[in-house]
Amino acid sequence: MERARVEKILLDARVSSTASRGVPARLRIRRVHVTGTKCYSETPGEKTAPTAMKIAPILLDWTPGDGVNGVGSEANLRGKSSVLHLTMWALTGRSHLQADVASWVDHVSAEFHVDDVPLYVEFDVTNGTPAGKVEQQLPSGGRTVLGMFAGEAEFESVMGSVMLERLRLDVISVFSKGVETEHTWPSYAAALTVHADKLDPIVGNENTLKTRILQMFIGTSWAAVDAQVATALNSLTFEQDERKAQHQAAASVTAVALENAEDRVAAAKDILDAFDPNEPDVDTVFALASRASELAREAHNLDLQLMAADASASEVRAHLRAEEARRQAAVEDAVARRLFNGMTPTVCPRCSSEVNAERYAAERTKHECSLCLHELDLDAHLESIEPQAGGSGTDDATQTGEDSEAEEVADPLEALRAAVADVEQGVAGLREKHQSAEAQRREAERAAVRAREKLDSARARLKAELEMARAQGALDTLRAAVTGRPVAPVDDGELTVLRVASDLTKKWVKDDQDPLLESVSDGIAALARRFGSTNITSVKLKGNGNMDVLKGGVNTTYSGLTNGEKLRIKLAAVIALIEMGHRDGVGRHPGMLFVDSPAAEEIPETDLRVMLDAMAAVAEQTDLQIVVATTHGPMLSAILPKGNLLVATGADFVW
Repeated sequence: MERARVEKILLDARVSSTASRGVPARLRIRRVHVTGTKCYSETPGEKTAPTAMKIAPILLDWTPGDGVNGVGSEANLRGKSSVLHLTMWALTGRSHLQADVASWVDHVSAEFHVDDVPLYVEFDVTNGTPAGKVEQQLPSGGRTVLGMFAGEAEFESVMGSVMLERLRLDVISVFSKGVETEHTWPSYAAALTVHADKLDPIVGNENTLKTRILQMFIGTSWAAVDAQVATALNSLTFEQDERKAQHQAAASVTAVALENAEDRVAAAKDILDAFDPNEPDVDTVFALASRASELAREAHNLDLQLMAADASASEVRAHLRAEEARRQAAVEDAVARRLFNGMTPTVCPRCSSEVNAERYAAERTKHECSLCLHELDLDAHLESIEPQAGGSGTDDATQTGEDSEAEEVADPLEALRAAVADVEQGVAGLREKHQSAEAQRREAERAAVRAREKLDSARARLKAELEMARAQGALDTLRAAVTGRPVAPVDDGELTVLRVASDLTKKWVKDDQDPLLESVSDGIAALARRFGSTNITSVKLKGNGNMDVLKGGVNTTYSGLTNGEKLRIKLAAVIALIEMGHRDGVGRHPGMLFVDSPAAEEIPETDLRVMLDAMAAVAEQTDLQIVVATTHGPMLSAILPKGNLLVATGADFVW
C-alpha cells in the first residue's frame, strides 16, 4: 500500500505515527485553604431539632510537605476524608463531598506545584456550585490566568486541560459497545487514591482502564498510540460489523418482504381465479340496472303516447259516429217527409196489398217506397243538409267583380273516416312500439334481477381485483427498490492498516514494557514484605494489569489474596511505579498518592505502624508525596514530623 494512503488512514483515525518515552512530572500539594460555616449537632447519632443545631465558622488551612503526611482524628466523622475530597475537588474540578458538607463551604483556594511551577486554584461556592479561576505563577513573580470557570462542568474542563498538558498525560479513549468514551484528568486523578474498600484493580480504581492506566504510569513509549489504534480499530470494526449486520438485516428483511409480497400476490390471484369469468362484474350489474331503467322510461313514454293516441282516436270516432248518426237521421227524416210525412199505412190504398215491417225497414236502406217500391228521390231534400259551396264568399266575389269558381267543400263524413283511419294506423304503430319496448323492458329487468342476485359476488370479485392490483404494485415497487438499492463499499484497506498498526503497537509496547514490568514487580515484592506481608516471595505484574503471586511457596493471583494483603500489594505497586520513575526517569506517575482509611481493611494497628514506618523510610529515598487519612491520629503523630500532620485529638474535628 502506498505510504501516503497509510498516513492518511492513520490521520483520519486520529492515530499518531510517532511516540516518545514517558518522563514523569512531579505533582505536589502545597496548600489547601477553606472557609465557610458549619452546621452540626453536638449529639451525633441522636435526632436533633433544627433549632438545636450548632453553627460554627470553618477554617481549614493545610500545608502538607514532601514525604508522608498524616490527616487523622481519634473518632470517625471528624472530617479527615473530607480534607482529601476538598483537595481533589480543587485538583480535578470534580466534587465527591457530601451535599451537607458542600453546602458549608464558601471559598476554597489551593496551591499545587507541577515540577516546582506553582498553580493556584481559587473559587467561591454558592449553593454547592463553584465559580473561580486557575492561575500560574510567572518567573517574574506575577500570575497569569489559565482559565475561568462558572459551574462544575467548566471547572472540570479547565482543570483537565491544565493538568493533562503539564503532567504530560494523554487522553485515554475507549470504544465499547458502540460508544467512544474519553477518559481525561479525573480518571488519572482517581488512580492517585487508594481506598481501603476499593482494592480492585491493582493500579487505579476502574477495571476497564487498568491496562491503559498501567501503560501510562509505567511510561512505555507506544502506550498512548496503542490506545489510539485500539480505539480506532474497535470503532471501525464496530462500524463495519454494524454495516454488515444492517446489510444482512436489510437483505433478510427484504427477502422476507419479497416472499410475503409474492405470497400476497399469489393469494390474491387464487381468490380472483375462483370467480366465474362469465359472471357479471359490478360495472356490468350497474349497467344492466341502468339499461332496465332506461327501457322502462322509454316504455312509459310510449305508454303515455299510446294513451294520448287512444284518446284522440276515441274522440275522432265519436265525431264520426255523431256525423253518421246525423246523416242517418237526416235520411230518415227525408224519407219520412217524402212518404207523407212519415205515414205508415198497413195496406196499399189501391190494391190493399199488405205493407209489412220489412218494407218499412228497407225504406231506410234501399230508399224505396214501402208501398210501390219506387226509388225515392231524396237528393233534393238532402241538399238542404249537405255542405254548400261558396257560402258568403260568392257574395264577396260578386261584390269585387272577380270570376272565381266555387270552392269545393270536403265531405265531413269522409274526412272523419280518413281521420279515424289515420288515427287508428298511428295507434297501431304506437302499440307495436309499446309492445316491443315492453318486451325489451321485461327482458332488461329480468337481466338486471339476475345480475343483482350476483351483486355480492361481483363486489367480492371487485375487492379481489383491487387487492390483486395493490399486491402486484407493492411487489413491483419492492423489486424496483431492491434492484436499485446501492450497497456501500467496505474499505478493507483501512481495516487492514489499523489491524497491522494494532499488531505493531502491541508488540512495541510489550517489548518496551516487559523489562519495566519486571523491575516494578521486584519493587512490589520488596515493598510488600516491608509492609508486613513477609510470606510473599515474588510477584509478577502483567501488562494487562493482573498479577501472579508466589506466597508461602504456593502460586496464586492477586484476586486470591486477603483484603489486607491486597492493600499492601496495591500500595506497594503505586510506590514501586513512583520509585522507578524517580530512579530511572521513566514513567508518567506524578509521584503523589492518597491513602484513605488503610486500617479499615484487616490492618491491625501494629501492621499499620509497620506500613507507615516503611512508607516514611521510602519517602526519604524517593521523591514522592503521600497523604494518609486514618482514625489512628496518635500513631500518625508518633511517626510523622509535626509539619506533616493535620490531626484532631479526642472528639475534636479536623477542621
